[in-house]
Amino acid sequence: MNIMGGGVDTADEFIAPGKVPMTARVKCINDYAYSVGGGRAIYKREDIGKWIKIDAGLPAVEADTAQGFNDMDAFSETDMYAVGGHGDVWHFDGKVWTQQGFPSNVQLATVTCAGDGHVYISGEGGSLWRGKLSTWERIYQGGSTILWNDVLWFDGKLWLASDYQARIWDGKQLRPITHDGQQVPIYGHMDAHDGLLVIASPEVVKAYDGKEWRTLVAPYLD
Repeated sequence: MNIMGGGVDTADEFIAPGKVPMTARVKCINDYAYSVGGGRAIYKREDIGKWIKIDAGLPAVEADTAQGFNDMDAFSETDMYAVGGHGDVWHFDGKVWTQQGFPSNVQLATVTCAGDGHVYISGEGGSLWRGKLSTWERIYQGGSTILWNDVLWFDGKLWLASDYQARIWDGKQLRPITHDGQQVPIYGHMDAHDGLLVIASPEVVKAYDGKEWRTLVAPYLD
């Protein structure tokens, strides 16, 4: 992993020297970076070049797709969730990971510890579940052929983005993202920090501060 930013271009960082952790996603939680990936492997970056494996309670498995994590999120360092594989949901209480029950064995893509106190999990077909620990209800039955790339809580709402659309969950249904009565044409991957939501497609990058949308990158941006 090559770390760049802030005018600094450092040498490559190795999460697990001599091993291949198969990182599926790097997630920033409470100012720390976490690597989530194959074989249910989770590493926490505690310092420059220092990645610590957070695996208490996780059984050793091969780094394959069926038993790998695709995402993780947390309310705190003693209340974390990781999901992946086929209905594979785990909870971390600050000491040990414990596998949770889940009502489906579909492929899971994302997990979001939201500001409304609920945990949201997205999975195969773009479906959406809400709950905690081993109690879950499906609140949206998706019919998509692809998974959501990112699902996050911003501005009091749940935002979802895939390779061809971006939506907001209003508590009852998924609706297009609109501003001043017009749909915002954006999709792809997204993240939110310091009061700013950014959604990036291969050609366009847009940012939203809770009031206004700005186009940061576009093919013909003036």
